Amino acid sequence: MSQFYDQASLVMVPSGYKNGKVYSQKPLSADGELTFTRASTATRVNASGLIESVASGVPRLDYSGGASCPSLLLEPQRTNLVTYSEQFDNADWVKTDATVTANAASSPDGYTNAESILDNLTSGQPRIGNTISSSIATGQTVAISFFAKKNTHDWCQVTSGGQTNDQWASFNLATGIIGNTSASANAKIEDYGNGWYRLSITATTTANNAILASILALTNNTNANTRLPSYVGSGGGVYIYGCQMEAGSYATSYIPTLASAVSRNADSASKTGISSLIGQTAGTLFLDFTISSPDDAAAKWICFLKGAAGNYIGIYTNGGNKFIAEVAVATAQFLNQSVSVVLGKRYKMALAYKQNDFAFYVDGVQIATDSSGSVPACGEFSYLYNTSSFNVGTLEHNQTLLFKTRLTNAQLAELTTL
Repeated sequence: MSQFYDQASLVMVPSGYKNGKVYSQKPLSADGELTFTRASTATRVNASGLIESVASGVPRLDYSGGASCPSLLLEPQRTNLVTYSEQFDNADWVKTDATVTANAASSPDGYTNAESILDNLTSGQPRIGNTISSSIATGQTVAISFFAKKNTHDWCQVTSGGQTNDQWASFNLATGIIGNTSASANAKIEDYGNGWYRLSITATTTANNAILASILALTNNTNANTRLPSYVGSGGGVYIYGCQMEAGSYATSYIPTLASAVSRNADSASKTGISSLIGQTAGTLFLDFTISSPDDAAAKWICFLKGAAGNYIGIYTNGGNKFIAEVAVATAQFLNQSVSVVLGKRYKMALAYKQNDFAFYVDGVQIATDSSGSVPACGEFSYLYNTSSFNVGTLEHNQTLLFKTRLTNAQLAELTTL
């Protein structure tokens, strides 16, 4: 990889940062300092694998999934609508056939602030719930998530409410697998280490704009395959932490709350006035990233080199669940949208451009070439470029390289394979 670093005009591998800045390894001048903004605090997973809060305006170098090297975490604005997201013993959480004990175990943030939910020694449907009744439009897609860890019970369940048509999913905390789910739950389980998993489902708000985030402690696989099962409790259960419900079709990084909803503002990283680092007649844009946000009706820019209105070079996703590589001078000079988006997959992509000579490579494979078209002059570099028609999603950037030359096809294959 070092030979490519030597050739590149800009090398950004997330490592150095301060409030309002993300530093590139090349160049070391101010041209390599990306301007970063986020007008709120936010959480990340640190190098020790623990969730921690970072201050407003501070970039998040995230180590989720046990990563040894961080990625730059960039997310859209989201609001956690659940009150007392960590204090399940609070009265906002209604207990049914269950008991909650505060500060019962070490949580994913490393403090002894996780709580236990234990089923009562009676026949019932052990659960706790927090009803959300505002700020959500009828029919809105929401993501419900929380952290859970095995105590005496292997299984727990999350449901979107108490009605028979609600979405739900069961999760095995001993094996980290998803059990049975309702047809449209779109369940996900993520390993956060030390026995903790983040469990999430998507759901649709009901006619009264209310939704109930319910958690069940389940005793066995048979019960786990039933929504809201009744059983005779044993006084056992699971540990829980950090519940979140947000408008959107996937769960973003955890947002702690107390008595009211809390919002995390969007992340943004960009640099203007760097035409000297961007190939004006020929060049290559290389991206190493993971996309975490699912497809929806809007496009999402991953990286964008911008010139005058309508002039740009970049890679984005569209509402058809495809990646798009595009070079435009008022109209598209090169356009390819044949690669399907796979959520959670790490991609290495290169878009090479030169007058009448374009190429797009993904993970070592040539996706498309084109022998006609012009190249726009560009002076701005941006992650997650946001306009009225291109909305930001959630991305984890591992590294970005800019070249002022159109790399050869052999080099593009090698670069996107390393």
